[in-house]
Amino acid sequence: MGSAGRASTVVCSVFLITALLLKIHLAAADDEKVDLKEHAEHFYGSNQDNKDGDCPESDGENGISEESDTTLEREKEVPVKLTRLDGVQVGHIQEINLTPGRSHSLHTVNMKPLIFEIPDFFSNEECQHIIRLGQEQGLEVSSTHQITADNTLRLLDTNGDQRLSLQEMRRTIEDGYDIYLNDDDIREMYFRLKLDPNQDDFISRSESSGLKVRQLAAYIKDLVSKNPIKKSRYSEQTWIYPDRTKDDLVAEFQRRLLKLTRLPEQLINKYSFFQVVKYGPHGHYNAHLDSAGDTKGLPCCHLVTTKKCRICRYMTIMVYLNDVEEGGETAFVVANNDTFSDQTLRNSGNINLNNHCRESKLHVRPQKGKAVIWYNHFIDEETGWFGDVDNFTWHGGCPVIKGEKWIMNRWICASNDREVDLA
Repeated sequence: MGSAGRASTVVCSVFLITALLLKIHLAAADDEKVDLKEHAEHFYGSNQDNKDGDCPESDGENGISEESDTTLEREKEVPVKLTRLDGVQVGHIQEINLTPGRSHSLHTVNMKPLIFEIPDFFSNEECQHIIRLGQEQGLEVSSTHQITADNTLRLLDTNGDQRLSLQEMRRTIEDGYDIYLNDDDIREMYFRLKLDPNQDDFISRSESSGLKVRQLAAYIKDLVSKNPIKKSRYSEQTWIYPDRTKDDLVAEFQRRLLKLTRLPEQLINKYSFFQVVKYGPHGHYNAHLDSAGDTKGLPCCHLVTTKKCRICRYMTIMVYLNDVEEGGETAFVVANNDTFSDQTLRNSGNINLNNHCRESKLHVRPQKGKAVIWYNHFIDEETGWFGDVDNFTWHGGCPVIKGEKWIMNRWICASNDREVDLA
């Protein structure tokens, strides 16, 4: 082959290589366009109605379409919702990451109401530290009700037979003074106050006319001063305020709560004070709810300073700070019942855990460092926020038989006003 032939061959080869490279480059460019389009569709959504090109025609200013404005507004309107951990089923265990270098596990204890445990939520050293904080702060006698002569007393003739049985008088005293008496206590009161002359255990309409509220209040106050275990709550307590202390463990506790609950940070940081409680021998807390329903439109107590308010606690986190030698269980008195009746519960006498702890449906044993968590309210299906109270969360502390019991209580407060809660 001559030089001219060789030159022609080289030129053809160059053209073929160039064409091949150009084809590869164009294919890569097409692939890049597809990737970019898929990327855009992933974040912004595809424009299926646009037949003429990849960009929708702009109907608004600055090249932004009305559809884009609507989409952004819709995204802004999506409200923050309360969260609720999934219990799955009783006995379910899930690993959770609350603090670096330590492992924790969340155990489902019950489903109705939903109750969790976290063993070793606090270490031994952390438990001792919280107890020391409470002692340094100073403990005061726990009080749920002030007995005065000005207390109004509503006689509870529940069956309408115009007389009060021992049970009805017991309910009258419980509701009026938050004091829990047994039948013998009431008979002794009748004798001292000369209320039941014929000793038939009933107070008739005529006999009740001799009942003076001031006299009754004085008798109850004296009785409780001599027998404090008759009170609904027999303990000492104090309050710790995270925003008033620079304690490292208190700050760490706040961080753990945020990871555990998965609730908005505003709810964790607002109303963040917690309670440290000591129960000595016979120390107890009769059954109660940690939160109230929407009673007569009353505002939530954590939002107002008036006394006419209701307690609004979405969630309870309680931690046992020591091992109790005997007694001191946390009892859930109506757990797993098919139905709930306030009247039935109160008439049963089982609210009085000082006398009826064993009758409760579920008991959680104290164990140093263990956290117990439950939800006092459901989440409203329409709003995604503060819903109805869960009546199956009636609970309390059984009496300490031997030793003492230390706990801490932390409540996550919320209300029916999402904007106020998140402000």
